[in-house]
Amino acid sequence: MRTRIRLAAVVAAAALALTVTGCNGEGGEDGEDGSGGGRDKAADASGSAAGVIAGADGGADNGSGNGSGNGSDSGADSGSDSESGTSVIPGMGSDEGSGEGSDEAPTRNGGASGGPEVRQKWMLENMPKAGTVMAAGEYLQRFTTCETYSIDPSDERYYAMDEKFDASWGVQFRGTCDDGGHGWIRVFKTSDMKKFQSAYRADIAERTKTSELAGIHGGFAIGKDFAVIAPDDRTLRDLSSSGLLILNCNPRFQPPDGVSTAPALVEGCVLTDEFVQNEG
Repeated sequence: MRTRIRLAAVVAAAALALTVTGCNGEGGEDGEDGSGGGRDKAADASGSAAGVIAGADGGADNGSGNGSGNGSDSGADSGSDSESGTSVIPGMGSDEGSGEGSDEAPTRNGGASGGPEVRQKWMLENMPKAGTVMAAGEYLQRFTTCETYSIDPSDERYYAMDEKFDASWGVQFRGTCDDGGHGWIRVFKTSDMKKFQSAYRADIAERTKTSELAGIHGGFAIGKDFAVIAPDDRTLRDLSSSGLLILNCNPRFQPPDGVSTAPALVEGCVLTDEFVQNEG
């Protein structure tokens, strides 16, 4: 009987020792796993959070790349290709244009403020380039009334003076359209804009011999490869948001307050955003 009691006591003690050991061991592991597992879970959580943030950044990049990028590019290509467009009118609404100075406040004819250099850069980068005389006419139709556009050299709507804007000016093709009033817009596609500007400078130099204020407000609204003569103030105002700039070669010209300028391709001339009807 005593043997059985001792044996039971030994078994019970052994069982108790095993239980305590197991609890300590498991408790320690659980504690370590609990803190370790907690740390692992925290790491997993922060890892997951990092993944979500990265995904969000990626989404933002994709969003800005696809949403604002493509959307903006689409806007630039359709809306802006209804305005500055890159597909029909390379150079307008492109990344080099409106993208620059996007954080800046708009100025009188669009674009970026932030000092003369920023403004000049924006003006020059956003000048439209047509590629063809037909594309130039289509581009103008986005901003102003330009009906029944024609590139027929014998079109009776050309002015007699337009005859001088020929190969000596670098002009390849001409176009004309009705402005919706009583005048005609004329378009001149040039293969050499520097030659065109040089010819205009020589023309102004000749005219100022008899009238000092000839061309004092500029003459042509120009893009990178075409020039436009608008028949009235309304058409000029319409074109002020087109990215075209006014070519001014009068040596007495002083830009009024609020008018921005950029260098022309030839000395003695300047590009401005002053869209005022020239009476000289």
